[in-house]
Amino acid sequence: MVTMTKNIQIRKLVVGLCSCMLITLVTIPGSLLAAEDKKDGAEKPTPPPPPPFIKAPISTTKYTKNCKPMGLQKAPKDQKRRTFALDPGNFRRMEKASEFMGEEQYDEAIVILKELAVRAENRPYDLAKAKEYMGYAYLSKGNYDVAIKNFRDVIDQRILPVRNEQSLIRNVAGLYLAIDPPEVDKAMSIISDWFKTAVKPKPSDYILLGQAAVLGKKYVESICPVRMAINISDRPKNSWFDILVAAHFELEDFEGAAAIAEERLLSFPGEGKYWRQLSGLKSKLEKMNEALILLELAHKQGHLKKGSEYRNLASMYSINELTYKAARILQEGLDKGIIESTEKHWKQAAVNWQISRESNRAVKAYSKAGSFAEHGINELRIGTILSEKEDWKEAVKYFRKALSKGGLKKSEEGRTHMSLGIALHNAGKSSDAIKALKKAQGFKSVKRNASQWINYVRDAMKYASN
Repeated sequence: MVTMTKNIQIRKLVVGLCSCMLITLVTIPGSLLAAEDKKDGAEKPTPPPPPPFIKAPISTTKYTKNCKPMGLQKAPKDQKRRTFALDPGNFRRMEKASEFMGEEQYDEAIVILKELAVRAENRPYDLAKAKEYMGYAYLSKGNYDVAIKNFRDVIDQRILPVRNEQSLIRNVAGLYLAIDPPEVDKAMSIISDWFKTAVKPKPSDYILLGQAAVLGKKYVESICPVRMAINISDRPKNSWFDILVAAHFELEDFEGAAAIAEERLLSFPGEGKYWRQLSGLKSKLEKMNEALILLELAHKQGHLKKGSEYRNLASMYSINELTYKAARILQEGLDKGIIESTEKHWKQAAVNWQISRESNRAVKAYSKAGSFAEHGINELRIGTILSEKEDWKEAVKYFRKALSKGGLKKSEEGRTHMSLGIALHNAGKSSDAIKALKKAQGFKSVKRNASQWINYVRDAMKYASN
């Protein structure tokens, strides 16, 4: 019932987010790669505004109630560093390396940057910039280990402007999570230290820490960073809520998971899977009415796309004794081809129609079920329904078809012979009825009743002849 993220799925989710983050990491920083001048004075068209977003009220769980902002509200006075300028000759080399990187000729850029690193051995700032760019070049080539080493060398020098250095620290933490296997402890250590001096951290900074904790299966430690990212963001991403719901679920705080899932649904009502997941959580909490309402609303909005989802809703209707609705949703799914057309599924629809006293629909559904089966049990059920309607001639037809197809259990076969005898008698064919009832006498389960019916039919025949 509950479609919820487990360990391996959480890892895929977080690794996916880390991979997206690498797209921003490979962008070369600094002023060396200036944006191209606008050609012919043409201006790019203004992109359309994003769709309106209504942020849901913040939910509180036992793990989020004490969450607080991290970092500093303003930079300390002693945090400013001296500014440096590149040596003119080194600047020209850096500019050439940047051009190669812009053309994706990373090996050529690395050759220049290595020569520059040797040349700048006695100029710490120039050396730091050379290693920084070398890190980006190796990152672009997919060599994350060497990229991390170069970035860490730059960080250890503590010579870049504080803002640049903090950005580099975040990148290194993200790389530790993106490599396979991820080095979670190193990532958490570097980003935790970074938060101690970070000024007004961004939501993405909190998410990075939360991702690291989740990958390390430290679910308690992951919750507050992700919660704070959502709280301070004007437009949080739905994937952040996914992590938060999954972490609560892994901690078996299903109440908390449901609370966050509800907040997520209010923020992203167009996501069908969020309706289904919240319904599943409500079911796990045994709040069946709420679970049913959520799934019903999901169906009305067109969010149910799979046969399993239709069957799940039908099952919930049946559990709540709403058999008519159960039959209707099954019939809809079968007619649309969403539910696979099999004997089992048509029989489920037929049973619910039958319980709902929709005899005609039940007969049609059992007929479809029978077309997939070699046994005659579905025809026996149709005959029984028709007998209840006193449509004796049609009942006789289906009882005979059930016996002809065979595959019935002994008790079912005996019951079919006896039901056929009764239907034949009521259809005015008493002699044939006695023959069928005599066959029924050969089955222990109905022998006594068959004998009584034989006596009854014979008495009726005598009465009619007199």
